[in-house]
Amino acid sequence: MPVEQIEDPFIKIKATLPLIKFVRKNVNIKEAPERIRSLKKSSNKSDNYLLKVDDIKWLNNYLIEYRKKSDSKVYLHELLDGTNIDLPQPKVTPRNPVLEARIKKLTAQQNNRDYEAMTKEVDPIKKRHPEDTIAFQMKEINRQLIAILQFVTTVIAAFAFGFIGIELIVGNLDFGFRLLLGIICGLIVALADIYFLAKKLNEDYVEVTKPMPIYTKLHKE
Repeated sequence: MPVEQIEDPFIKIKATLPLIKFVRKNVNIKEAPERIRSLKKSSNKSDNYLLKVDDIKWLNNYLIEYRKKSDSKVYLHELLDGTNIDLPQPKVTPRNPVLEARIKKLTAQQNNRDYEAMTKEVDPIKKRHPEDTIAFQMKEINRQLIAILQFVTTVIAAFAFGFIGIELIVGNLDFGFRLLLGIICGLIVALADIYFLAKKLNEDYVEVTKPMPIYTKLHKE
């Protein structure tokens, strides 16, 4: 599914009870960052405080100096033991229902074609498909070549109409203007023909890939 930009890209670390107790007891509030100061000032005994990576870095540096001055050896990993980390997550945008239905339909058709191709050699009913024959392939090639030839012929005719036909109707025109008219007419006809050509080829593809009916026995053995 499509995702949007992450609104809050910062990693948040949930403060543990040992960390909260240490901060409230030993940290100097004047030197601490804002979130550490808020934690120290608060009288709430719960552990729902969220710290950022910069706060943890500052706390680690503070512990290094603290161990030099105190007999108590407190390490950062001990204070963070059992903590939870909230990673930034993008907001997921729901996919268009029409697009989702179309994707499911295409996926089902592709899975059906893969299954037909996989079981074709072991099932005598599916062993021979019309599209496997050389005659069928040649017929499809001829149809596509004819469609392409018609497309090229139509575009050339449209160009000739704009280049020569308009001059015959209107009168003498400049060569550059005639060439421009021919190109414009050819492009307009080409765009229209490309749409119908693609539509026709897609219809032929759907017809060829249509799953064969599964025949069942009418009597019991």
